[in-house]
Amino acid sequence: MNNNIDYDTFVRNPPNPVDFSDIFNNPLSDTLFFPSSSTSPIPNSLNISSFNVNGLKTPGQGSFKMDQISSFFSQNHISFGDIVDTHLSPKQMKFLSKRVCDYTSFHSDLDFTKHGRSFGGVSLFIHNSLATHVQFYQSHSSQILSVDLFFKGNVKLRIFVIYIPPTNNLVLRYEVIDQLISLISHTFSQNFHHAICGDFNMNLDKYYFIFLHQPQVAAKRIHKLFHYLLSHNYEDCTPLNLSGTLGTYHHLDTITHIDFVWSCPLLRQYMLTASIFDAHDLHISDHNPVITYFDVSLLSDAIKSA
Repeated sequence: MNNNIDYDTFVRNPPNPVDFSDIFNNPLSDTLFFPSSSTSPIPNSLNISSFNVNGLKTPGQGSFKMDQISSFFSQNHISFGDIVDTHLSPKQMKFLSKRVCDYTSFHSDLDFTKHGRSFGGVSLFIHNSLATHVQFYQSHSSQILSVDLFFKGNVKLRIFVIYIPPTNNLVLRYEVIDQLISLISHTFSQNFHHAICGDFNMNLDKYYFIFLHQPQVAAKRIHKLFHYLLSHNYEDCTPLNLSGTLGTYHHLDTITHIDFVWSCPLLRQYMLTASIFDAHDLHISDHNPVITYFDVSLLSDAIKSA
């Protein structure tokens, strides 16, 4: 890696309207891992979280994991919380979702016909204070779900929840990527504020250097999704994993950043910051949730313009 590159100017943590030292109960740690707290760390904000739960299908584990997820949502005041790689059908998820109070849930279908196993299964939990704005949702596949919310002032918000299969299934992986890009492109043309969140199974930290300095390599099919997002000014503001202490996925001695909340150009102007939640003590996944915060003026602006 070229240490002379100023990555902060390329991948910014968006400027914040107030000093962090005034709004966090404790000063920001160097690792940017947030503990749970009794109050939201950022006032006047809403947030989107993403968490790969490593399946909910094992007998006895599903209920335990959902109870932990419910506590995570509640303690961190999650507005929109996705969970991915559930391996469960909508009927199964609907049953487990009863354990998560104060949230309305939406679930993808689970298709066993194409590839013979339950790759994926994604869900979005929306706090009931916002769920009344849901107008439409659609399961596009086992790996892609979208939920539309309409607010006063003709502000439309679409949230995609995705699970990109790993590289050991390239056929399905490329199929999901192509479908997702098509859906994003159509959404962009409809003037939706939109976010794409989930497990991408791609290392963004390594790709930035390629995108900046090797454009021909950056545009290859293997990098198609990241290339599309960055080329169209989408942004993930989670800190780069340069120190070796940050990460959304931990396996043995490997720490990587593969879970994201990407914001479209319309939505990114409301981004405040992002954090990685240290979920090690939950003992339910080898992933850590990522939480991205947005200025609530996204909604108040919608009302004012009505």
